[in-house]
Amino acid sequence: GRLPGLRPAEPGEFTRRAFHHGKLDLTAAEGLRDLIGAETEAQRRQALRQMEGDLGQLYQRWSHTLTQALAHLEAYIDFSEDDNVEEEVLSQGEVLLAPCHVPVPSRALSLLGVTSGCVPSVDVTVRALEQEIRGHLRDGRRGELLRGGVRAVIAGPPNVGKSSLFNLLCQRPAAIVSPTAGTTRDVLEVALDIGGYPLLLGDTAGLRQATDPVEREGVTRARHRLCHADLVLAVLDATSVPPTPAALRAALTTLDPPPDTPCVLVLNKADLLGGHRGSLSATCARGPAEPPATLVSCKTGEGLESLLELLTQQLARLCGDPLLGSPSLTQSRHSRHLGACAAALARFGRGDNGDSGDLAVAAERLRLARRELGRITGHVGAEDVLDIIFRDFCVGK
Repeated sequence: GRLPGLRPAEPGEFTRRAFHHGKLDLTAAEGLRDLIGAETEAQRRQALRQMEGDLGQLYQRWSHTLTQALAHLEAYIDFSEDDNVEEEVLSQGEVLLAPCHVPVPSRALSLLGVTSGCVPSVDVTVRALEQEIRGHLRDGRRGELLRGGVRAVIAGPPNVGKSSLFNLLCQRPAAIVSPTAGTTRDVLEVALDIGGYPLLLGDTAGLRQATDPVEREGVTRARHRLCHADLVLAVLDATSVPPTPAALRAALTTLDPPPDTPCVLVLNKADLLGGHRGSLSATCARGPAEPPATLVSCKTGEGLESLLELLTQQLARLCGDPLLGSPSLTQSRHSRHLGACAAALARFGRGDNGDSGDLAVAAERLRLARRELGRITGHVGAEDVLDIIFRDFCVGK
């Protein structure tokens, strides 16, 4: 029966109460949500690090730096013309505001165009912080890829064994396999755990000039998926590739993968190789290094371990080790607010619309930047994102 005054907790209600009572910030709450939904070991490590506060502490440090810079700047605005305030009072913040971690170009020293020693120190600090934030944004989407999964696509000509490779990696008959070319039409996708990293693997139609309208649509979708993939598994028939590095590169070029997308060259049908099997194996072993190549047989399973090792290496390069270095960006909203913060810092003291040297405008830009950081951690304007964050929690968390 029911007890008077008791009700089941709403999704995320306990975590939301912890947030409102200052036990954690929004980045830690998001880390807890990601930990609940994690499916691989690397995802769990990243989520646990964020839940324990590493990412929030980084943003809090940046916010504290901005608070100090703003206080220093406003003190100069309020008291710089007061004869009763000694000069040492205005410059005492220089030690606290000394830049760290990021080298700053010397041109930053003269952007505000003021002569007091303390205000240029604020400018140097702001420029250093802007560079650090922009470096954080240029992380190759490691955290987002690890959180959401690396989108990989199996691409190649018809009848080279793409669907067979898809089934081999899935360890189940997920795709229809037929000797008839053009069997696969739509994009099939499955989530896999490869070496602890999340992989969203897609099987696509064979790339060729199709005449059938349905197959032509399948090829169009395959091309679209290929252009938006984070990783490409280029599959070729090993019996039709000469055993030379130049031939491997030429065969890969015919598939036209995106130039900046990591690629693994998979030479299927190793069980059908004749006399040049050894030379082709040696070619795969010694190069070309980019893309790495391996021989497999989807029929016998030969080469599967080598392929999984190559995939793990590529995924580790894309996602990084979540326990090493600075914590990674994991949410698109973080990127949005950090971009706005960096933009506000970039305009600091640069005199848009003829307001060069206006310290009041410069101070307002520091407030805008600090507000964007506060929206990430939930210390400013959190109400509009709370429902979105906590609604995905399990009941009672």
